[in-house]
Amino acid sequence: MNDLRVSDRDREAVMARLGAATAEGRLTLAEFDDRSGQAYAAKTYRELEALVADLPPPQREHRSPVVDYTGPVLSLLALAAGVIWMPLFPHFDFGALPGAAGVVFGLFAIRASAHPLCRAVAVLGLAGGAVGMALQVAWIAYQVLMYAGHSML
Repeated sequence: MNDLRVSDRDREAVMARLGAATAEGRLTLAEFDDRSGQAYAAKTYRELEALVADLPPPQREHRSPVVDYTGPVLSLLALAAGVIWMPLFPHFDFGALPGAAGVVFGLFAIRASAHPLCRAVAVLGLAGGAVGMALQVAWIAYQVLMYAGHSML
């Protein structure tokens, strides 16, 4: 592999390593200038490897894994909003609002998470919200019919 031709990306990787070594004080500016010229002129891996042979290998950064809680949070919000309409339904005229929130959060949660449990919770919230909205519409229709029936008499 040492005699294979290098790409511009390979040259840029060596340049980044030389820049890091210079920033750490391992190379002087004159050495960096000399080696960077050689790096841009290099045609094979052997030539690039010779430029960094006396430098320690690059260290990988230790990063903590990023945990995405979007799916589970949206699933729980969908479930809460999809079920919260139940105790509110007889007391308020806006029982469809939590139901609509359950549907919206449920749809977003299904798209945000591939975990089966999160998706199941999201579907429950979505279904509960849909039932809440349907009952609210039926309740309003019932009230309108009752009002219309009493006013005609």
